[in-house]
Amino acid sequence: MTTYLIAFVGSAGLSLILTPLVRRLALRYKIMAQLPDVKSHALDHRAIPYLGGLAIFASFVVVSLTLVPLSRQLVALLIGGAILAVVGAVDDVVTISARSRLIWQFIAAAVVLAGGIGIVNLTNPLGGIINLSAGRFAVHLGSVMFHVTPIANALSILWIMGMVNTINFLDGLDGLATGVSAIAALVIFALALAVNQPLVALLAIILAGSALGFLPFNFFPAKIFLGDSGAYFLGLTLALLAIYSGGKLATIGLVLGFTIIDAMWAAVRRIRRGVSPFTSDREHLHHLLLQAGLTQRRAVLVLYLIAAVFGAVALQSQSYSKLVALLVLFAAMVVLIASLIRIGRRKANSTTPS
Repeated sequence: MTTYLIAFVGSAGLSLILTPLVRRLALRYKIMAQLPDVKSHALDHRAIPYLGGLAIFASFVVVSLTLVPLSRQLVALLIGGAILAVVGAVDDVVTISARSRLIWQFIAAAVVLAGGIGIVNLTNPLGGIINLSAGRFAVHLGSVMFHVTPIANALSILWIMGMVNTINFLDGLDGLATGVSAIAALVIFALALAVNQPLVALLAIILAGSALGFLPFNFFPAKIFLGDSGAYFLGLTLALLAIYSGGKLATIGLVLGFTIIDAMWAAVRRIRRGVSPFTSDREHLHHLLLQAGLTQRRAVLVLYLIAAVFGAVALQSQSYSKLVALLVLFAAMVVLIASLIRIGRRKANSTTPS
């Protein structure tokens, strides 16, 4: 446990040191979010610097290279993370088109797949294993050989890109994406310890420390925003840790269940309106909580609690129980979102001049 403690304290401390430096850099070059706007976290007129995710990324890289044995998988994870951290930082400075962002997310996912991190099979909640290796074939690129498994690779890429955009959608209130990602990383850490996966546990606790070291600067009222650089990196790393830990997709799905459902609802809502699913709006679950009367702090703490409760359920449940819990979470989210929309409309109508 000493190594895990060193990893956590080291990554949290480094993130705590690097965040003010990144903030100073963003302020110097005026890489700011002028509030309020559709991408903003607050409802006032503060100007908040972006690029906070670079502090999380740098902390994770430094501590990982110091404590984690170098391997093809680790190199692939860090390269994929670097691609998205840089692309996200560029997007924070000069907006990149949704198509370009998706292309870069696909490239990052392909890099980690080439490094040997991908879904191989899934646990059937009704018993047994679902093998995804059908159609596997080898590709030779010079002296390097890669194995392509169409179904497994396609599912892996969809999972990775989905998680990247899920965390990005979640980044709508001060400290929300950072804190929920830290909770998810801690759940993966606990799960990896329980099933004797020390490498996964080490990477998870480094990610948790990096996020929690940043959180004091990001919690309301935020002094710096995570930005796309941080959201993309957190989403990618959580997706890969879920795969790396033996395909524990249901576990991470429970912790981030409300976020995944909210992201799916956002995509459907926007497509029905004839706009891009990546268009920003103020109808996410966290926005509905604000419209219902909660303060930013309380809304974020409520969502932390939901993530933590379902994370605890995931740790105590077997595959079938996790499926039942996911269905319960889905039903609860539908009821909650519908109720919040109704409350928001009622409050809006009550304040409309007659």
